Amino acid sequence: MAVMMIISYDVSDAERFADYNPGSLPSIVATIQAHGGEVLFAGAPDYIVGEGQAASVGIKFPDAEAGKAWLADPDYADALAIRLASTTNIITYTVPLT
Repeated sequence: MAVMMIISYDVSDAERFADYNPGSLPSIVATIQAHGGEVLFAGAPDYIVGEGQAASVGIKFPDAEAGKAWLADPDYADALAIRLASTTNIITYTVPLT
């Protein structure tokens, strides 16, 4: 079953994060696509109720296993290390698409 992977975070080191976005975007998108994924949204959420992280990304994958495989992909590891080092309050989860 197709899923939406949602990744939310706050940027804690903007200079370092720039190496991830926009610096690594072509390779990031290529690794997402290699796992059958498609970026559906990315940006600052407009919270209607409550508060949360400053940025969110939604990626559609064919199933949860494909999303997890993307996160573990060695070709994504360097970019992921940059994202993890330059952000805080990271939440990553999948939601089934019906």
